[in-house]
Amino acid sequence: MNKISKGQLAALLLISDTFALFCLTESVSLVTALGMSLGTLFQFLLSMPLISLISKQEKTAKWAEIFYFAYLVFRGGVLFSLQWKTSKVIYIPYENSGGIMGKLLISGLIALVCLYISSTGIKALSRAAVIAAAVGAVSLTVITISSLFNANWENLTRTKAQYTLTQELIRSFAVSGGLGSFVVMLKMTKGSPLKSSAFYFIGKLIISLLTILTSVIVAGGIMEVTDFPIVTAAQLSQPFSVQRIDSLFLIVFTVFAVFSIAVQTVAAAILIGEIIPDFKRYRSTCALVLMIGAAFVISACERYDLLYAGAAAAAIFVVPVIMLLQYDRRKKT
Repeated sequence: MNKISKGQLAALLLISDTFALFCLTESVSLVTALGMSLGTLFQFLLSMPLISLISKQEKTAKWAEIFYFAYLVFRGGVLFSLQWKTSKVIYIPYENSGGIMGKLLISGLIALVCLYISSTGIKALSRAAVIAAAVGAVSLTVITISSLFNANWENLTRTKAQYTLTQELIRSFAVSGGLGSFVVMLKMTKGSPLKSSAFYFIGKLIISLLTILTSVIVAGGIMEVTDFPIVTAAQLSQPFSVQRIDSLFLIVFTVFAVFSIAVQTVAAAILIGEIIPDFKRYRSTCALVLMIGAAFVISACERYDLLYAGAAAAAIFVVPVIMLLQYDRRKKT
């Protein structure tokens, strides 16, 4: 099995998490920043049973592989749905004007790119993800520095919290798009699973704080009337006197959208191979078709943050705990 470094693992996962933050709806505030920070800490702590399993090199149970595959299809559908919704404010033309056909067209194009990326293997994907993550980091740094020079610090206290801390904590789990692939790819990572996990979650904590606080500083005054606060903050940021940041953000958004779905696709294809070893061809195609189908169902529903958060918690905590109990029982018998 091809192995990836902890830096490559973090890049793969943080792209998905950052894209989900880009698509965050409804207002954000200091309470959001605190909730996301605590949520990231809890996710790290809850992943300890998973880290223990991987350290023991215990094989994932078949029923757990099926659960993780279903979860990855679900998260892939969520990512497609988020991309459709957010494109309304960043102006992806075919999708905005074409209704269902527009969604199918843009999804088909993304799927083709994802198929090509997944065909190159996890090593090539992870190397490309490092480059994409670096571009995203530069963009976030530019926006953050620009915001600091043009900051309206009153927005930090003036922006009203729409959700309680508990609700923001739940939302932090709901928007964590990389947790399913984290489960699959952690066992493919060289070195200590604990150190690799810590490296990823520290990066997630930093990106979440910078993104949310920057958005509050820039767009806090209009937070109550904007549907996508992170996107709005990027559009309002103007680090250069002759060029707005919109174009750069659109490029980063599009690249992150494709990479996020590609990561879910590769992880799902890996699981298909483990669940059905004889299924050797068209694994990625099968996963993408299921994700697009799931996206149409998800986009027709209202938001269910508690359900999304519960599925994420089950992926990194409940399922590994059950497998650990089964592992201990086998050792005793």
